[in-house]
Amino acid sequence: MTTTRLLALAALAAGLYGCTSLDRSGPKACDRKTPYAERDAAGQYALLAEELRTIGNALQAYSRDHNGLLPPRLADLVAKRYLPAEALLSSADPTRGAEGGVPDSYREWGQAAETDEPGSSYLYEFSATPCKWEWSGYLGGKPGKTEIDADCDGAVSWSEVKNWQLLHGDTVQQPSSRPYSASQFPAVRCYWYQYPHAYTNSAGRTVLNLAADLRTVFASQPWWEKDQ
Repeated sequence: MTTTRLLALAALAAGLYGCTSLDRSGPKACDRKTPYAERDAAGQYALLAEELRTIGNALQAYSRDHNGLLPPRLADLVAKRYLPAEALLSSADPTRGAEGGVPDSYREWGQAAETDEPGSSYLYEFSATPCKWEWSGYLGGKPGKTEIDADCDGAVSWSEVKNWQLLHGDTVQQPSSRPYSASQFPAVRCYWYQYPHAYTNSAGRTVLNLAADLRTVFASQPWWEKDQ
């Protein structure tokens, strides 16, 4: 059983598959007539949260149709018609996806450029792209490459690293590493929340996240583990 499948099982245990079916015609629940910049803070949060939940609905539908697996990239949700292309553009992103999942204003924060997808405003934590940040020694249990490389392809992907972290925790946790709740672990992140002043305070909860249960939305610091 792959770690990606284990993620799906964790979501199943949280009641994920009790959700209603996806309306593939695209998001309708939000009032999109009022521009993001003209909304108050509560209205901005509500709009971005609804956009993330729309992606979560699509991920749920994809998982149901693919034996519990998540897509290698968010673009697959568009290619396979689970989402319209515009659903991957955050209303808070004035660049319309040009700067990727992490705005250039986060100069002191890892840009995670390897996970950037054309036409997407989001960082997808369970991307199949090779993981370039230093995970060795950070993950709970301090696993080696052979333990992380679940598909035995010789490369360690973001998805493999994040599945391990979900199930085993990390060294940031105190007093010890432990599994995360799927409702408190990011799957899709919107760094455009509170842009352009989002990174003026690195400890501020300036990132909006869709959790690994694919339905919970929560705000966090850029380094979300420090909130736990």
